[in-house]
Amino acid sequence: MVKEYRIGVIAPYLDGEYFGRLLPHIQHAVRERCSRLFAVQVADDYLGIDSLEEPIASGLIDAWIVILPSASQTVLETLEKSGKPLVCIGFPSPVPGGHSVLVENQAGMKAAVQHLISHGHTRIAFIGKLSQYDLYERYLGYKEALAEQGLPIDERLVVDVEDNLMNAGEKAMRELLDRGVEFTAIAAGTDFNALGAIDCLQARGFRVPQDFAVSGFDDIYQAAVNYPSLTTVRQPIESMANEAVRIAIEMLEGRLEMDGVTLVSAGLVVRSSCSCSERSQFRTAEEFDHYLINLSQMRRSFHTIANNNYQMTKSLINATRDEKIDISKLFWNSVHWGCLALWETDESGDRRLVVRQSFSKRGDPLPPIGAAYPFEQFPPLEMLPPGTRPGGEDIVVLHPVKSEKKSWGYIALAGQVEPNANFVSNDLFRHSFTILAVALERELLFNHVRSINEKLEIVSHTTNDGIWDWDLSAGKIDWSTRAHKILSPSSVKLNSAPRSFLRLVYPEDRRAIWQALKQVRSESDRQPIQVELRIGGQAEADRQLWVHLAGDLVRNASGAAVRIIGSITDITEKKVNEERITQLAYWDSVTGLPNRMMFKDRLQEAIEERSQDGKKLAVMMIDLDRFKIVNDTLGHQTGDLLLQLASAKLQDCVGLHGIVSRFAGDEFIVLLSKIEGAEEINRVAERILHMLTKPFVLEGQEFYLSASLGACLYPNDAQDVDSLIRFSDLAMYYSKENGGNRLKVYTPALSSKRVERFNMETGLRYAMERGELTLNFQPQVSLTTGKVYGAETLIRWSSSDGKTIQPGEFIPLAEETGLIIPIGQWVLEQACRACREWIREGLPSLVISVNISALQFQMEDFPDIVSKVLKDTGIGPHNLCLEITEHTAVQNMEHSIRMLSQLVEIGVKIAIDDFGIGQSSLYWLKKLPVHIVKIDPSFIRNLTESTDDAAIAKAVIDMSHSLGLSVTAEGVETEGQLQRLQQLQCDRIQGFFTGRPMTSDQFIAYFLEIANG
Repeated sequence: MVKEYRIGVIAPYLDGEYFGRLLPHIQHAVRERCSRLFAVQVADDYLGIDSLEEPIASGLIDAWIVILPSASQTVLETLEKSGKPLVCIGFPSPVPGGHSVLVENQAGMKAAVQHLISHGHTRIAFIGKLSQYDLYERYLGYKEALAEQGLPIDERLVVDVEDNLMNAGEKAMRELLDRGVEFTAIAAGTDFNALGAIDCLQARGFRVPQDFAVSGFDDIYQAAVNYPSLTTVRQPIESMANEAVRIAIEMLEGRLEMDGVTLVSAGLVVRSSCSCSERSQFRTAEEFDHYLINLSQMRRSFHTIANNNYQMTKSLINATRDEKIDISKLFWNSVHWGCLALWETDESGDRRLVVRQSFSKRGDPLPPIGAAYPFEQFPPLEMLPPGTRPGGEDIVVLHPVKSEKKSWGYIALAGQVEPNANFVSNDLFRHSFTILAVALERELLFNHVRSINEKLEIVSHTTNDGIWDWDLSAGKIDWSTRAHKILSPSSVKLNSAPRSFLRLVYPEDRRAIWQALKQVRSESDRQPIQVELRIGGQAEADRQLWVHLAGDLVRNASGAAVRIIGSITDITEKKVNEERITQLAYWDSVTGLPNRMMFKDRLQEAIEERSQDGKKLAVMMIDLDRFKIVNDTLGHQTGDLLLQLASAKLQDCVGLHGIVSRFAGDEFIVLLSKIEGAEEINRVAERILHMLTKPFVLEGQEFYLSASLGACLYPNDAQDVDSLIRFSDLAMYYSKENGGNRLKVYTPALSSKRVERFNMETGLRYAMERGELTLNFQPQVSLTTGKVYGAETLIRWSSSDGKTIQPGEFIPLAEETGLIIPIGQWVLEQACRACREWIREGLPSLVISVNISALQFQMEDFPDIVSKVLKDTGIGPHNLCLEITEHTAVQNMEHSIRMLSQLVEIGVKIAIDDFGIGQSSLYWLKKLPVHIVKIDPSFIRNLTESTDDAAIAKAVIDMSHSLGLSVTAEGVETEGQLQRLQQLQCDRIQGFFTGRPMTSDQFIAYFLEIANG
C-alpha cells in the first residue's frame, strides 16, 4: 500500500507562465503518488510582500517544495529544525540538508549568446535582475560566452533591472539607447524582459532583427507568437516539477540523501528575433502544431481575462454589499471551499488562528465559527473537502491576509488548479486576497465608526447635551431632538432660522454670542465657540434657563467655511449651584453675615475708595468674652442660636454705614467704611458694650455676654487689609488681657510683646527651611564608672536677624501654634543621625535623649513615627531615650500607659523629666512603663545647703531604685553636688560641671578626651 504524504509548496504566486506552469505539473506528480498538495502563496505586490513570514501548516506538512526564495529566514530555520525534507526549485537551498532542483541557467544563456555571436554580433548587451540567483547564473553564462570568443565585456552594456517583467525590459532598453553605447544584439534574462525590449525598439523605429537581434530565456507562450518570434531558452518546467516531487518523496522514504543538487538542462529554441528565418522554426509538423496551440491558448486567455474582469467586479459588489464581506461570493472561480481565520491572542499571550467565516459550495463539512487552531495546525485536516484527499483533483491554497494596517490572518481555499493560471500572470484570482484584506480593514473602520456612533448616541441620551448643525451656505440650523427637549421648560420654540435663535437669547447675553460667532470665523485668531447664555424668561410665565453653547467651524477641501457644528447643554442647575457655592464662600452659614473672605474684599474696596477721597475708615475686632463656656456647657446648637442673636444686635449697633462680619468662632469684625476720626469708633463701641449689658433671652433662659474690642484706623495706623486686621486684633487682645468688656484703639507702642510674639511666630515658621535651628548635646555621665553614658539633645534658634532665641522663649510658642510637631520630628531625626555618626566615628553605643512635647505624645501614630526614624537613620532602639515631662505623663494616664507601652515594645528607653515638681506619686510612677527618672534641677541647685532638697533627692533616688528605675540628676554645676549625689547613689549626672551643651563635633572631641584621660 502506497503511503499518503502531504506535500507543501511555497511560492510567490500560483499563476503566470513560470509559477502557473509549475503548479499543475507538481499537482499531477503528487496525485500520481496518492498524496495531497498544499500550496502557500505569499507575494503581495500591493504591500511589497515577497516571502512567507510564519511557518503556516508546518505541523501538517511532511515535505516542502519552495519555488524561488519565497520563505523568510525565520520560516526556513523552523523547517530546518523540523527535520522534514526541503526541496528548492530555481535556487540553491539556503539551509543544510535541503535539496535543490536547478536549471542549467549558465549553460543555457551561454548557448543563446554563442548563437548571437554566430550571426556576427560582437557588441551584445545583457539585461536582467542580477540580485536573483537564476538570473545571475544567466549573466555568468553571458560573460562566459563572450570570454570564450575573446570578446571584451563592456559593463556599460549591462543593465540590472527591477524585475523580470516587460516594463522592466522596456525601461532597460531606453536606458541602453540613451547611454549612446554601440551594440547590435541584446541577451535578456527573461522572455518578458526581451519582449519589453523589442516593444521599446519598435516604438523608436528600429527593426528587429535587422537593426538589433534579441534573445530571451524561459520560452513562455508569448515567445512563439510574438512578431518577430523570440529566440529563447526553454526551461523544462515539467521535468523540474516531477524531479522536485520525486526527490521529496524519496527523501521522506529514506531513499535519497537530504543534501544534494539536481540539474535539468535547458534547450535553445531558435526563432526569427536573432535573424534566423521565420520558416526555420517550423522544422516539423509538431512544431507548427505547437505554434497553433499557443495562439489558441492566448485567444482563450484574452477571453478569460475579459470575463474575469466582469466576474471580479460582480463578485466584489456582491461580496462587499453588506456590512461584512462574504468570502463565498468573493472567490467565484474554481474554488468551492474556504475558511477565513484571523489572528487572536489567548490568555497566555500565544497567537492562534480563530475561524471567522467559512463556506462550501458542495455542502461539505466546515470548521465551526470561533474554533481556534495553532497556526502550525491550520487548516484543520479533518474539515478539508473530499477532493483534497490523496489522489483527489483539488489542492489546498493558503494565503496570508494582510493590509497596510495589520496582519489579519490566513485564508484556506480548496479547488482545482485554475485552468488558465499557467498562461498569464494577470489572473484576477490573486486580487481577491488584496480585496479581502482591504474589506477587513473597512469592516474594522466601520465597526470603529459604529462604536463611536453608539457611544455618541449613549452620551446624547445620558447627558444633557443637544447637537446643532448650522449649514452656512443654506443659512439653516438643524437642531437635534435632545436640543428641543433641553429648551422645552422655557416654552421657547426652536426652528431652522439662525436669527430666531438669537431672539430667544436674553438681551444682555446677545453681544456675547455675536462675539463668539465672529471669533470662530476669524481668519487670524479663530477660536471655538464657548459661551454661557440665558434663554427665555422674558415673558411672565416663561422659565429662564442657562445654557452652555459650544461649537466649531468646518471647512471644505478648498478651505471655505461651510458649517458650524456644536452642542447645547442645560447648565441651569450648575448656575444655581454656583450661587450656592458663592453663598457658602462669602457668607457665614450660622449668622448669615459676610464671612472673612467677603469682609476682606469689602475692606479692600473701601481702602481704594478712601485713597481717592482722603477720608478715613476703621476696623474693629470684637471677641465675645468667655463664650466657650456656653458651647462647653450647653452645646454648640445653643451657642449657634446665641451667636445669631448677638450678630443681629451688632448690626443694629453699627447701623447702615458699617459692615459686620463673622470672622471666626466667637469673633466678629466690623468695617466702618467712612468716618472722620476715633470719636466715631468710640461711639459705636459704646453702643456695642451697652447692648451687651442686657441679657439675651433664649428658650426662656437669660444669657449675659461681654466683649473685648480692638480697633485700628486707616490711614493713620495701617494702609493694607492684612495690617488693619492684624493691628485691630492686637488691640482686641490687649483689651482681653486687661479684663475685657472694653475698647482699645491701636497705637504703635501697643503690646510690643504681642508684635514680637507675632514676628517670632512668623520667623519660627521659616526657621527650619532656612536652617536657623541647630542641635546641641549635653553629656550625661555615669557616677559609677565615670564614663560618658550619652547626651541630651537641646535645640537652639539663631534667627535671621542674628539673635539667639532661647528654647524657653520659642518652645511654648511652638506648642501653642502646633509648630512643635514638625520641629519635634526634625529634632528626633537629626538627633538619631548624630548618634549614628558618633558610632561611625568609633564611639561606643551611646544613648541619645530627645525631649518629646505633649502634642507629639498625643499623636496616635507617634510609635510608628519613632520606628520609621530608627529604620531610616540606622541606629538601634537601645540607642534612643525619649523624655516626657511629669506633667505630660499624668494628664491622661490611660493614653500614657498605652503609648509608653508601645514605645517600650519597640525597644527605646523612656525617661520622666522634671520629676518632683509636679503631682506624681509612687503609685503613678509604678503604673507607668518607664526606665529613667530625671530629678529636676531645682532640687540639685541647693543640694549641699538645703537638707530638704537633699531629703527629696534621696527619696526620689531610693523610690526609683525600689522600682528598678535608674536616676539622672540634672543641673549639676559643682563638685560638691557631684559628691553628694554619689553618696546618695545617684546613677548619672548632667550639667555644666560635666559639660555644657555642645555641637556634635565638639561632643565627639569631648568624649575622646574623657576616654583618653
